[in-house]
Amino acid sequence: MLVFLDETFRTHKRTGVPFGALMGVGIPEDAYSAFQRDWFGLCKPYFGSVLKEEHPVHGKDLLTATTLRLMAERGYTAHWSLAEDILNDACRRGFRVFGVVCFRSEFQSFVCADESKLDLTFRYLFERIDRYMRQQFPGRFAKMVFDDRGFATNVKNGRAANNFFLRSPVGMSYDTIIKTMLHGVSKNNVGLQLADLVSTVVGMKFQGTTGIDPLWQRVHRMLYKARVGEISQSSLKVIREKEK
Repeated sequence: MLVFLDETFRTHKRTGVPFGALMGVGIPEDAYSAFQRDWFGLCKPYFGSVLKEEHPVHGKDLLTATTLRLMAERGYTAHWSLAEDILNDACRRGFRVFGVVCFRSEFQSFVCADESKLDLTFRYLFERIDRYMRQQFPGRFAKMVFDDRGFATNVKNGRAANNFFLRSPVGMSYDTIIKTMLHGVSKNNVGLQLADLVSTVVGMKFQGTTGIDPLWQRVHRMLYKARVGEISQSSLKVIREKEK
């Protein structure tokens, strides 16, 4: 399975508290070629009104304040409709969403300050991906593809992940995950564009944006729920300051 990951950084509208959301979309490898092919057909009706042909999809461009205002006034905009079509298609295909929303100040940048120790945001993310693979795709592997954040950040996170996977008992136990962090450019990668849209919706939901709930409900349906002991655990982890 390919897991495409993107992040967003926002501030809660009521409290002013900053947070980050790192979101991934899991797509079975044998379904990815068809998804790539059909992506063009999904976007084509919006060429000219929303997108230029071959222009990448970005959540921040589709879900602007103007889009939300027009939806509240008229109940329709082409920008919202494209976002809705994409998320409906992802739901129909059975794609899964994994992620971490972090309000804890020292970890919300998703940059590992200590390369010898992986931040807990990534550990929570990997834990959920590993559990999903064990339960739903036994014998298969997850390959994580992160949106390129620049050489320095990629190196820091890559070294921390390598140390976690190859030196820590917990990391070594996650044997459903390919232990190399791959990076891509969203302009040429529709999986990362989907992850970008998902991270935008999740970020807007947790910052308290009015009107985003219909799209959040699509994302919520793609979360994976698993029994862990006596509780049901979601594939989306929320880390708040009180967890210090």
